[in-house]
Amino acid sequence: MTHRIIFKKAHFQDMSGLLDDLGRMAALDQSSMLQQIVGLPQQIEEAISWDFTLAAAVDSVCICGVGGSAVGGDILTDYSSITSTKQVYVARGMDLPKWVGKKTLVALVSYSGNTWEVLDLLEKARERGGPLVGITSGGGLLKKCKDASIPVIEVPPGLQPRAALGYLLGSSALVIQAAGAAPAIKDLKRALPAMVDLKENLSPGVPTAVNMAKKIALKLNCRIPVIYAPRTIKTIAYRWQTQINENAKMLAFSGEFPEMNHNHIVGWVEGELKKDLLPVFLKTISIAGSLGEKMAKTIQLIKDHGIEPVVVELSGRTPLETSLMGIMLGDFISYYLAMLRGVDPSPVSSIQELKNRMR
Repeated sequence: MTHRIIFKKAHFQDMSGLLDDLGRMAALDQSSMLQQIVGLPQQIEEAISWDFTLAAAVDSVCICGVGGSAVGGDILTDYSSITSTKQVYVARGMDLPKWVGKKTLVALVSYSGNTWEVLDLLEKARERGGPLVGITSGGGLLKKCKDASIPVIEVPPGLQPRAALGYLLGSSALVIQAAGAAPAIKDLKRALPAMVDLKENLSPGVPTAVNMAKKIALKLNCRIPVIYAPRTIKTIAYRWQTQINENAKMLAFSGEFPEMNHNHIVGWVEGELKKDLLPVFLKTISIAGSLGEKMAKTIQLIKDHGIEPVVVELSGRTPLETSLMGIMLGDFISYYLAMLRGVDPSPVSSIQELKNRMR
């Protein structure tokens, strides 16, 4: 499919050259975010080799976290919704669901260990009387868990939370498998070879002309992407949004399909900001039948009103593999957007400023 490019041809070629300038990219990436992005498969492989056992039988799992620390739980919630008869839920914020009780395993996930929302939920979860586990690299969560003899899965420190996804995802997979919710370890292992191959195809040394992540980054540059995906892979769209927000320092938003047909579509067809916004649709090879037809009709309606959406078909033999490969693609896209904008992808000074104001 041919997508509309917003640059004049010569300017587009100039921007493309920025993504093939390895020296410039290395100079911009002062904190080595690229190495953390390419390390995702290795992080997963390492984390799922760790030991975690659960003494008590449970009938549900509640994963508590916010921001980048909760994305691993989001992926496994999507996965469990089609593979498990036990409920797996991610609690973001400061409240536990009413149904969390003595038969619910509560996993408290904070990469830094100092996320105040998670520390607050730890105290609330202890009152419910069910089994608990912490997943962290240190901080207050590690100390509180050790003081209370709560088991902890310790992950390596020194990374941005969003760049520790593999460790946090792998650790959360240990938890839901121990709870008998889903065979997450086996399915993650199965996905690793495809992720390694994709990593090689998206790396900076692969020229823009044949590098999917670089080509999509060029389409998204200087626009505000709004990324849509079906519910079974909705976390991919959310991860694309947050990685573009944090790595590229850009506004981006995400939503679900077909839910957007009942609200967002009005803005796309009748709104006034079309030149600034860009719809991005994520689809899988397995999207067919009614859902596939409806997405095609939605895309055509948007086209008929003067907007050329970016449509990305994600590969993967299973929904979990598709999610992981889609997330890796989005991570690379966010990195290349940072390179186009000339910014170091790692620092997030505004988030740190906000945290300081909340102390």
